[in-house]
Amino acid sequence: MMIAAGILHACSPKPEYVIKGELTGANGMKVTLTKIIANSDYSVKFDSCIVKKGKFRMKGTVEYPEYCGLYVGDNGPLLLIVENTEINIAVNLKNIQDSKITGSKETDLLAEYNSQVARMDTIPQQRIEYMKRFASEHPGSMVTAMIVNNNLIFHLDPEELETYANGFGKSPWVRHIKEKTNRISIGQPFVDVRMPSPDGNEIALSDYAGKGKYVLINFWASWSKLCRAANPHMAKLYHRYKDKGFEMVGISLDKDKTEWVEALQADTLAWPQMSDLKFWQSEGARLYSVNSIPYTVLLDKDGKILSSDDTELEKKLAVLME
Repeated sequence: MMIAAGILHACSPKPEYVIKGELTGANGMKVTLTKIIANSDYSVKFDSCIVKKGKFRMKGTVEYPEYCGLYVGDNGPLLLIVENTEINIAVNLKNIQDSKITGSKETDLLAEYNSQVARMDTIPQQRIEYMKRFASEHPGSMVTAMIVNNNLIFHLDPEELETYANGFGKSPWVRHIKEKTNRISIGQPFVDVRMPSPDGNEIALSDYAGKGKYVLINFWASWSKLCRAANPHMAKLYHRYKDKGFEMVGISLDKDKTEWVEALQADTLAWPQMSDLKFWQSEGARLYSVNSIPYTVLLDKDGKILSSDDTELEKKLAVLME
């Protein structure tokens, strides 16, 4: 029986995708399927065939669902997610975006998501909340992996990112999530950030971190009322410990240099400051998964992460500085 079972297992068909399409007025035209590369603006040819008698057919295997674009001649892309199942497409050459795709659950989810988000373009926070709800309702979906990777990575805590990343398998769309989760974990070495200081000269986090001092990275912005309210307290911490092996580095999420500099002067922030003036697209915010401010990251004397957004920061500093 064991031998027979082994033979049956060996002969079981390999999972594959089969894409069947129907269209009119396109005989002889080339149909090209391209794979969109995760975390890039590039795509590569994935499969192709020729339209014959108003139909086309492609077949193959994918290790995990792939985000793809379908072209018929110069018409396209028609976006879909290819998975190992039968997918049928009724192609509308006059407007390829109106083509009907059936058979792919992931493509159905993508269509549902795009339809809902399109109605919220003028309400950013409503859009973010919907994305979070969609992700929680479809934790193992390829669409969720794409949403987290492209849109939510700055709006989720590291623990949430790790939860999602562990549910997506091997898809490259989550490689960035896992890298980010690993990069900002407690005990990991700091990630360097290099940006202009208020005087226009570039400074780097590595100018201060890993040089024998505890370093507190303080993410803030002049436009944030919470940050401005917290600045006097941050200044007290800085002056209390600056001569005891402690340094602070401010990374601002400002977008207007004048407002940034005026806030520095008004709040008398005497520690090193940097900003690329890119608002929420700040490179520092991206590297440290900052999705709200004020936000702090504490580094030990060797430049390793001790804590992030610690509610017990003052107590921790008091112990470290004894």
